[in-house]
Amino acid sequence: MTNAMPKIEDSGIQLEIIRDFEGPLETVFDAWTNAEALRLWMGPNTAKCPKATANPVMNGEYCFPMEMENGNVSTVVGHYTQIERPFRLAFSWSWLQEDKTIGQPMHVSLEFERLDTNRTRMKMLHVNFLDESSKSSHNEGWIGCFNCLDTFLNKK
Repeated sequence: MTNAMPKIEDSGIQLEIIRDFEGPLETVFDAWTNAEALRLWMGPNTAKCPKATANPVMNGEYCFPMEMENGNVSTVVGHYTQIERPFRLAFSWSWLQEDKTIGQPMHVSLEFERLDTNRTRMKMLHVNFLDESSKSSHNEGWIGCFNCLDTFLNKK
């Protein structure tokens, strides 16, 4: 008998978003790995993430407690699974449940492409959603996050 964690079946439900940003390739990549930067932009729309932590090394952990305007906090946790600065970044993605257990295990992969000296294309693939409703809410959340990232990059 083994103590290994059971393999979790892939749901097959995934979300891909491609977005262009004003900013050099390295700056856009670093916005994803620098905790100070993440505190300024991570979270959709009016959510704030002032307590974000990030240890961007292989298997290093991150924690993004997103504070909503109504005072609710939703926390996503995970670890880095691929770091190839400034072209690729990947990490596990799970929501912390009310009972402090880890929710549905998902995965996010980012690819960054230099369009010119001050424009970067980012391709995000988020996989293993529990259901279509979760995919839809994440799509809305990611669009809000990317709008915040865009605002953050334009202030640089």
